[in-house]
Amino acid sequence: MSYDKQKVKEYLELEDIYNLLEYLNAEPQMFSNYIVSKTICHEGDTHKLYYYENTALFRCYSGECGAFDVFELIQKIEKIDDLNKAVYFIVNFFNLQGKISESSEDFSLEDWNLFRRYNKLNEITLDKKKKIELPQLDDLIKYYPSPILLDWLRENINPDVCKYMNIRYDPVNGAILIPHYDIDNRLIGIRQRTLVQEQEIWGKYRPAKIGGKLCNHPLAFNLYGLNKAKENISKLETAIVVESEKSVLQYISYFGTKSDICVAVCGSSISKYQVQLLLDCGAKELVIGFDKDFKDFNSEDRIHVTNKLEKINQKFGNQVNISFLFDVYDLLEEKCSPTDCGKEAFEYLWRHRVVL
Repeated sequence: MSYDKQKVKEYLELEDIYNLLEYLNAEPQMFSNYIVSKTICHEGDTHKLYYYENTALFRCYSGECGAFDVFELIQKIEKIDDLNKAVYFIVNFFNLQGKISESSEDFSLEDWNLFRRYNKLNEITLDKKKKIELPQLDDLIKYYPSPILLDWLRENINPDVCKYMNIRYDPVNGAILIPHYDIDNRLIGIRQRTLVQEQEIWGKYRPAKIGGKLCNHPLAFNLYGLNKAKENISKLETAIVVESEKSVLQYISYFGTKSDICVAVCGSSISKYQVQLLLDCGAKELVIGFDKDFKDFNSEDRIHVTNKLEKINQKFGNQVNISFLFDVYDLLEEKCSPTDCGKEAFEYLWRHRVVL
């Protein structure tokens, strides 16, 4: 089968490109109408690869690659000449098969090797609801200790909650190991939170490498904590969506496992697939509790954050009720999540959550 390149591009939004770049370990940063990431187009490590929403094109400002679209990006990374294979990769990555008409041309089994060579989505299973089943990892984390983590204890995370979520510690690399399970409780990825300040230049959170194996997974196709929270979300018909795993652990520490309705996107955007996961669990309200990425309420940063939240509401508001834990009361410091400053601050934001 083959797909119309232009039709595929019409279905891709800025958040989709962000999710793809995050999957490709490009360390993307999203702004109002463009994205900046690493120059993965030529295996570079400088943040000079830009994607512009108005043109749907990438531009590499390192002088290596010039301008190109998302399909050419896949061709560059995979070093393939066949454009159709790149288009097919994007169609499957974003689960667009049912939305775009296909020709009758057969697509060979060899073309599936594009995914196998990636060693990330090397087995994709779709059911009638277009569910993506990510590859399951061996239980590599069981050999690591689960001590009381003083750094997290000081940040209102209960040691019992760490045990409940199977948090471990890597004493050699000085990192907290955070296993990620899918909704069916299958281990699909392991992330680490470094406690070594010098290593934070590479990111506080990143995929763990255990026994020489990088334990990454596409974050846009899962929600951290959903395996534990799904039954409560179904009962209460409400889900709280935060950015980081730490916020989920704080929420459970405050309110207990019986009240756990909190999940993390592990980024600063929420994908269509993640929303669908919550809808499938019976959620009728999504409470978005992203980090406070501004200092001054009258600043450009606050306007950017507001615009981003409005886009989420416009994108998904016709499918589910959406509200926001938005700090207009100056309860949180800059870069803090709604759970970072204690139970009382969270409860206040909860009672005064914003509906657009």
